[in-house]
This record gives sequence, C-alpha cells and structure tokens, in this order.
Amino acid sequence: MRALALLAAAATLALGPSAYDSCAARGGCCRICSAGKACGNSCIARSKTCHKGKGCACNG
Repeated sequence: MRALALLAAAATLALGPSAYDSCAARGGCCRICSAGKACGNSCIARSKTCHKGKGCACNG
C-alpha cells in the first residue's frame, strides 16, 4: 500500500496535479487507469461505457 502511495506521489510530481481526478486528491485510489478509464474499482477501455458506481479507481 505504501508503494502505491509513493507511486501516486511521484506521478503527481511528474504529471502535475490535474492528472488525477478527485479520488486521487483524497488519496483513495486503488488503481490508476492510464490506458483506459476508471469504472468502479477497476479500469475499462475508454470506448466502453461504465455501468458501475463511483469506486476507488482513478483516471491518470
């Protein structure tokens, strides 16, 4: 878990704070979706429609 927090902090420094959505700002990302988009607690292809509620995955 600590490694994930360090990775998120490093990415924020490299990409800037706008790279993450609001869940990342709260430090609650369980996954950071770079190739796809966040959908609930996982990532899906950007072309797909998410049918899940807000989860812990973040766009990055």
